[in-house]
Amino acid sequence: MTSLRADELGPTLRRLRQRRGLTQRQLAEAAGTHVTHISRVESGERVTVSRGLLERLGDELGAPAELAAATGRVPARAEQALCQFPDALQDAVLEGKTLPALRRLAASAQAQRLLSRTPGGAVEGGRIEPNALCRQLRLQPVVRPADDGPPLSFEGRQVIVTDPGQHGDPAALPRIRFLIAHAAAHALEEQLSCVFPRMGSGEELACDVAAYLLCPSPLLEGALRSASLEAGPDAGDPWVSDIGAVVTAVARKLGVPGWVAIRRLADEALLDDEALYYTLGDRP
Repeated sequence: MTSLRADELGPTLRRLRQRRGLTQRQLAEAAGTHVTHISRVESGERVTVSRGLLERLGDELGAPAELAAATGRVPARAEQALCQFPDALQDAVLEGKTLPALRRLAASAQAQRLLSRTPGGAVEGGRIEPNALCRQLRLQPVVRPADDGPPLSFEGRQVIVTDPGQHGDPAALPRIRFLIAHAAAHALEEQLSCVFPRMGSGEELACDVAAYLLCPSPLLEGALRSASLEAGPDAGDPWVSDIGAVVTAVARKLGVPGWVAIRRLADEALLDDEALYYTLGDRP
């Protein structure tokens, strides 16, 4: 599911526990295990835990996906659900839906991991600041005027982003912000190369991670509430003819391309993405 090493479990567990303000003993009692067990995991003496304990720890710490990612596993509930339908994972028809779902689950955990360790959460003015994410990963974003080069490339620890418009053009900023977040997503996988917009190796996951980085759930939900209030009482109906205006407002508030806002709203079940293809009266 991810490229994280087993020795990530101890530091991740310690950080999540401290974020919750719990002692090792308090966490052990809440999760139904012994404090020595927690101590050995956090110190690295023990690098694995049972599925059941991992699930209980994830519930107590409020971060099941992030904790599971630190072990390189699919979260327990997701695994249990998948195991009920093993043939679906091999079905040529269903594979197109199951594999993207698993990839987005991994992307969520990757994004949460970076956001949680970035000072201040990298939130500035109600938006995620992608430059702060790059600094955490020791990357230096450099925006250059449009030329014949690729949209995104790496030169050592420099991230070279091609500005598609005139210098300082506000219309180009969402694309630039996405490309910088996309670079951070590649760096999380220790992959300092990119072929975007082509979908080569690692690009699908990097796109999903970048979308989560720029639109984490709390900011996404807040932007949607604000946009819906501005649009009026019918904005909660995904089938109204002006739902596109709501999505546009969400994208503007978060500073992301429209397709990123649509993807994340659909991921979080905040918007029926199929509704965007229909006008009022044309429901399937």
